[in-house]
Amino acid sequence: MAEFKCYECSKGVVTGEKFTFTKEGSVHMDCFLASKRKKLSEEKLEQFRVLSLILDSELTHLINLINIKPQEGKGKDDHKIKYKDVEKAAGETTRKISEL
Repeated sequence: MAEFKCYECSKGVVTGEKFTFTKEGSVHMDCFLASKRKKLSEEKLEQFRVLSLILDSELTHLINLINIKPQEGKGKDDHKIKYKDVEKAAGETTRKISEL
């Protein structure tokens, strides 16, 4: 399993936890959202709320996909493709939150 360090809290981040990557590096989802929420103006809070829920859903889905252990062949290929799709979506959501 991959291990990283959260740039917000300096604690370890491991595969199986909800975390994401920003330009600054790896960050726990909760640390990222808490830090970002403090910096936002009132008019951006609803957009932030919606994007936060989407990111949480995407990261939960990624964790669920990690727990699927395909044996071989087409199933393994399909799993890898779907994992990459969800990973990309989570990255795009993280970027949108970062840009708020």
